[in-house]
Amino acid sequence: MRIAVLYKDHRFEEFDASTLTAGDPYRSQGKNILTDWILHLDNVTENGVVLVQHWYNANPNSNARVTLNGLTIPVATRTPGYAILLVAVEELDNLVWLTKDGEKVLWREGNELINGERFFAMEQLYYSDAGTKSINQRAITLFNYLKNAYPERSDEDIATDIGYTLTAIHHIEDSELAQADDNDLYTDPDETTED
Repeated sequence: MRIAVLYKDHRFEEFDASTLTAGDPYRSQGKNILTDWILHLDNVTENGVVLVQHWYNANPNSNARVTLNGLTIPVATRTPGYAILLVAVEELDNLVWLTKDGEKVLWREGNELINGERFFAMEQLYYSDAGTKSINQRAITLFNYLKNAYPERSDEDIATDIGYTLTAIHHIEDSELAQADDNDLYTDPDETTED
């Protein structure tokens, strides 16, 4: 993960989490087989921008196991690493934007900081226009397509096939219908209209 920060005073910082400065910083504590990075943008006004590192310890003496398809496999346990303060609370007023892997995830609108991660997640799920279909609209379109293609299958099975629950599909239908100008996409295949 690469994080870049631009400040109003033209200072530019870049952090690269893809490589560790020390090749194996946890050697004395165990065997690190995976490093997990969490960028916290959830409470920047109190904590600043914090990057948290966890690592997964492949301790051969651990009793943690998981059984997958009949095979019992040892589990590498998640171990807390360090919290790294990338942008201190005192620096927030000077922040212009912050990018993660080239995408803006935090920026200033007037005097306010905008959480781009939340914005883009909500945009992908809910926003649609003539050239863009939201994830929710695509899910409903796919659900209705499969429902028409396989009328013998239950709605619950079709929802499961596309990675949703039927409850989630109904929630999306209700939300989308409340916004829709053209209900043709949402017509139940069991309903018929008379001309």
